[in-house]
Amino acid sequence: MNTESVDFDLLPEVMVEVQDHLPELERDLHQLVQYPDSLELLASAFRHMHTIKGDFGYCHATPIMEYVHHLEGVMQSLRSRVFQCSALVAEALLQSMDLIHGMMQSLLESRKFGRTPPPRLIVLIDQLAQARTQPAADQAARMVLLSLHDPWQDEAEPALPAAPAAAADSIRRALALGVQLSEALVLRQPAWRGRSAMQLALVLALNAQYSQPSDPEVLEIAVYWHDVGLLAAPDQVLCHHPTQKPADWGDYVAHPERAASWLLSVAPDCSEAAQIIRQHHAWANGKGIVAQGYPHLPHQGAQMLACADVWFERIKGLSGEDYRRGMLRALFDVNGLLDSQFDALLINAFEALAQDFQLPAAHSGSQ
Repeated sequence: MNTESVDFDLLPEVMVEVQDHLPELERDLHQLVQYPDSLELLASAFRHMHTIKGDFGYCHATPIMEYVHHLEGVMQSLRSRVFQCSALVAEALLQSMDLIHGMMQSLLESRKFGRTPPPRLIVLIDQLAQARTQPAADQAARMVLLSLHDPWQDEAEPALPAAPAAAADSIRRALALGVQLSEALVLRQPAWRGRSAMQLALVLALNAQYSQPSDPEVLEIAVYWHDVGLLAAPDQVLCHHPTQKPADWGDYVAHPERAASWLLSVAPDCSEAAQIIRQHHAWANGKGIVAQGYPHLPHQGAQMLACADVWFERIKGLSGEDYRRGMLRALFDVNGLLDSQFDALLINAFEALAQDFQLPAAHSGSQ
């Protein structure tokens, strides 16, 4: 970004003043969590935020000023009493403001604007500012926090180029064989009867919650193929997923890459579905299984498929009130706050449908 207009003579003075205001803003926000109705604290916090924005405008550090302006929008909603400064909202504001330190230091030392906040974070901050209820604000704040801490959001990670659409013949071939292989899994693991159809229903429902949904046929291929690599594993691995023990862990962690390779040998142009399969254990908190040498950002379909795995384990064999309780347990597993294995978009999508999602009629109460 162009820094020709930045007044570098004023910048050190601005940095000193900003460093004075940031601790005061932090103090006000923490106190607002305890005393959310305090007009004095609201006014003070807004004043500190507004002054910080003005300081960056004064020395023409426009990108930093614009970033603070987005955060000031959240403060304006707090001051207008649209929602209160809950612990989540306060932490989202404070951790977002923490990025300013690095931006200031980079500008001072290199006379260049370093890495600015990613566009997705700006969108999430704006969504928080536009929330109209406390639950919506808390949810938006959590999305901001997850984005700030999500290693998959790091733009330094290599992104997978957009895959070309698979040919119709490849899709038909992949689907037909995927159905057969998933049925072969049921022969070895009877508790999985109906699993693929149930998971597909959930994945497609999750996909409908996304503003930019994935191709349903790609997701369908991924659902049927994602665990077929376990056909090459011993029975004890298929029936009882192992922990990290030398005897059986290797057989288990190999199954996503094995399934993806089998799919590509049958339908080489189904690379997007193969990506989802490779990554359906590549959780956002870094604790899942990641295909070795495959560092690309995870496909949103991989998150949906991972959610479907968690969900199925909670509701299999259940119906009626037991199914409802199983769904709530699945919701608890998925909605793990900042320690969740899922990103904010998946959590929101699952929460949006969890209360009312019903099994397909053919599978309700039976597996």
